[in-house]
Amino acid sequence: KVCLSYRCADMDREIPALMGVSKAILENVIFVHQDEANWPLQDPSTLKKKFDDIFSATRYTKALEVIKKLHKDQAQEIKTYKLKLENLQTLKDAAYTVTFFS
Repeated sequence: KVCLSYRCADMDREIPALMGVSKAILENVIFVHQDEANWPLQDPSTLKKKFDDIFSATRYTKALEVIKKLHKDQAQEIKTYKLKLENLQTLKDAAYTVTFFS
C-alpha cells in the first residue's frame, strides 16, 4: 500500500510515474493546450529546449561539451609537446655537429 497526500507536488511527481512517461512528454505532447499546440513551429532555442526535455538530451549535450573541451586541451598539449620535440631535435643536431666536427 502507498499513501499519497493531495499536495500538488506529490501529484506532479506521481502522475508521470503512474502513466509511465516523463513529465516533459505529459506537458508537451499528451496534455498540451490547444493554444500551445504549435510549439514545434517556435523559435529554434525554445524548440531545442523542449526537445532536450522530451528526449532527456541535456545529459548528452553536456557530455559533448566536455568532450570538445578535452579535445581542445589535448590538441593544445600536443602542440606544446611538438614544439618541445622540435627544440630538443635542434639541440641534438647542434650537439652532434659540435661533437663530431670539432
